[in-house]
Formats: sequence, structure tokens, C-alpha cells
Amino acid sequence: MISRYTREEMGKFWSEENIFNMWLMVELAILWAKEKLGLIPAGIYEKTLAAAKFTIERIREIEKTTDHDLMAFVNAVAENLPDECKPYFHGGVTSFDDEDTALALLMVQSLDVIIAGMRELMKAVYAKAQEHKYTLEIGRTHGVHAEPITFGLKLIRWYDELSRQLKRLLRLKYEVGVGKISGAVGTYANIPPAVEKLACEHLGLRSAKVSSQIIPRDIHATFVTTLAIMAGSLGNFAKEIRDLARTDTGEVQEKFKKGQKGSSAMPHKRNPIKSENVCSLARLMRGFVVTAMENQETTHERDLANSANERIIIADSATLLDFMIARFTAVVEGLVVNKDRMRENINYAGGVVFSEDVMLALAGKGMPREEAHTVVQELALKAMEEGLQFSGFVYADARVTKLLKVEEIEACFDPRRHIKYVDEIFARFQPLEDKVA
Repeated sequence: MISRYTREEMGKFWSEENIFNMWLMVELAILWAKEKLGLIPAGIYEKTLAAAKFTIERIREIEKTTDHDLMAFVNAVAENLPDECKPYFHGGVTSFDDEDTALALLMVQSLDVIIAGMRELMKAVYAKAQEHKYTLEIGRTHGVHAEPITFGLKLIRWYDELSRQLKRLLRLKYEVGVGKISGAVGTYANIPPAVEKLACEHLGLRSAKVSSQIIPRDIHATFVTTLAIMAGSLGNFAKEIRDLARTDTGEVQEKFKKGQKGSSAMPHKRNPIKSENVCSLARLMRGFVVTAMENQETTHERDLANSANERIIIADSATLLDFMIARFTAVVEGLVVNKDRMRENINYAGGVVFSEDVMLALAGKGMPREEAHTVVQELALKAMEEGLQFSGFVYADARVTKLLKVEEIEACFDPRRHIKYVDEIFARFQPLEDKVA
């Protein structure tokens, strides 16, 4: 992933040097397990551990001959080992015993970072939801004004969705934490199952119940897909902020720091660029899903059709989601909320958003519901067409006033009736530090 969208910690995980280090960690775990089981002479593990080293430059040099990066890595390490250790290094294992097991470690480590970021985002969303628990805002369906809600209610919905995503990520960490050290076609022909079990436990992984030369790619497809679903949630939230930040809506704005420029041509611009970044990257993440699912198809016990693209999509999925979470957390924490504009928008078009309240009040007094709907719709459309107050037409219509008293009509236009259960909804949620994940 390009540095622009790579945070430092995640970038180090997926660096070329760290991937080679993970391969070496697996090789050392195999030697450790073999020695524990008495399959190699005592002391080989410690001597290999002390001497094992490599340089990327040397690996690349050897790869020019081998045209095989894992063999180049093995040779680069082996040439630094004592002669007594060389026969045992990479003995009985195949390339993807190293690579798939190392990839499992990398996915688990990446998820640790992503999960930590998710917790910070959830805390930010919960705090902002509490702050705006009673901040009235117009709810919209089909992009059109519907009925009043609160901005906090919108945010607590996000928090609920993020809670589900956190649970998915925690389950995913377990699911992808599986390694394999079963040889060229998964038969353990040259390395016993006990080595796999012990080595994987040493690495903090579960061993695959069965594998071919590789771990089945449904696991990796699940990794990419789950991260993409999380990215989709962030894209959804960011799209909402973008829409609410429109000039003609004006209900929120991203924090605009001193010296920031919104446009090279138009000095007045304050664009929601961070939210737009999140939406853009969510689109890219969804594209990775197709490739990850294509990788589930392999020829017999292994082919290379998945290998090249996995070097991109798995690392980039983790890297991008980490970036997106951090970026959106900053958006939420710095979000500017225009309460006055929210209230103005509720009153747009003369209070027609209270049409259901008037209709239900009439129906409650005995007017057939369909007739009440027709009467109120007529008044609402007339108010919008003439640019006048809907409430004025309601107060003046004899079909209404013969059934409803003035105070009953007034009650229909009180937005507080729409938020009377907000406390009850919020009571269903607790701040993250009190949750058992």
C-alpha cells in the first residue's frame, strides 16, 4: 500500500523485512518442536537461533538464480548457519508451511491493531452520541425530510453497528489463527503431525485439522470479506457526514484546522475530504473481496493462481482498514455540529414533517384513517406549493378544527413527542469500557 494510506505500525507488520522475519520465526518454531520431540539432536535449535540472519539484498541476489523467493530466503539464512545446523533447517517442510503459517501470524497481529483502533472509534462515537442525545434533527428517508430524530440517536445506531463489527473481528482473529506444517501435499510424509501441533502452539496458533500444500482459502476470503464489511460500515457513516455537510443542509462539518485549504481555486471551500477518503477506500476494499473469493478455487492440492494477488489484497485490506478507522475516529472527535441549522431544517416547508401527527390525531377522533391521510396530504402539498406554513393551513381547515382543539393541534407540532423514548433506546447501550467483548 502507498505510504499515504499506511499508518506506521501496520506498515511495519507488512514490510518485506517483517514478512521474512515471520518466515524465520516459523522455521525456528519447527526446529524447536522437532528438538522437543527428540527428532533432531539437542542444541540445534539454540545454535540456529543464535546464527540465523539474512539481508533482503542477499535474498534478492539469490532469487535471481532460484526464481523462488522462499528458497532464496532459506539459502540466505542457511549460509550463515553452523554446518551442523544446515541439514535440519527447512528439513521436511515445504514453502507454504512457512508462508501460510507466517501469513496467519500476520493476519492475527494486524487484527490486534485493527481491534484496538475499533475500540477507540467506538468510544468516540459513544461520547458524541451522548453529547447529542437530545439534539433535534430531521430524519430523512429517500433523501427527503421525514420526521424528527436526534443526532445522538443516529450516532448510537452507528455504535450498535460497530459493536457487531467488533464481535466479527474478534471471531475473525480466532478463525484466521491457524497454521499448517504438513509438507508438500498435506500428508506429513516427511514431518510428523506432532511437529505441526507443537510448533503452532509455540507460535500461538491452532494447527489445521487437514490441509493440502496450503490452508484452504475460504479462511483468507473470510479475512478480506470481514474487513471489507467493516469498511462498508465506515463508508456508510462517512457518506452520511458528507450529505449532512452539504451547503444546502449544513448540519455538520468536519473540523477545519488553521492553514487548511479546501480548494486551490475557491478560498471559501470547506470540503468533507476525510469522509470522502473513507468512502473512496471502502470502494477499493469491496473490490478486494471479488479477488479473495476467486482465490477459493485451486487446482488439486495447490497452484499459484492465488499467490501473487494475495501479496497485495491481504496486506492492503488490513492496512487500509487500519487507516480508515483512524481517519474516521478523527472525523468523529472533531465533528462540528450545527444545532441551530438542524432546528431550522426541522421547520423547513412550514412543519410538514409533522403531517403524520396531525393525521393520527384526526384518526384518533374518529375520522377514517384514509380520509385523514387525504385531508392532511392536501394541506401539506398546498403549503409546500405556496411556500406557506403547513400549521397555518391546519389551524384554518374546518375538517380539522371540528375534531381537534387548538391545544391538540399544537401538540401535533411539538417535536418532543418524537424523542420521548430516546432515553429508553440509549439505556440499551453501555460505554465500551463497561462491555464484555
